[in-house]
Amino acid sequence: MPPDRDQSAAAFTGRKPLLSLNASMAQLRMEVRDSAGTILPGYGDAFFDLRLPGDHRRVAQTLLQIIRGDDFRSPVHSVHFFRGASEIGCWSVDDERAEVSFVDEFAHTPPAAA
Repeated sequence: MPPDRDQSAAAFTGRKPLLSLNASMAQLRMEVRDSAGTILPGYGDAFFDLRLPGDHRRVAQTLLQIIRGDDFRSPVHSVHFFRGASEIGCWSVDDERAEVSFVDEFAHTPPAAA
């Protein structure tokens, strides 16, 4: 016989410890800046810091590309991640240009046929 819905809901006890764990966690903060380094309002956010392994620099790169999209006139210049007072990852338009230049310079593809 299947359990009554009320009985199965009462048996779940994992919710309260999970909420108390999240409340005690630090925040991971994201800032979006213009080319002068001024924080742009409306872009930044704070997240629960799960301290998952990962490259926050590449996450910042992806977010910068998403935020800017195809708008080359966008004021968004860089994305920064902070854990407490320490910057743990950032990416800027300048980093993007340097990476593209590096890849172009060392690409091992033959020239296109004329």
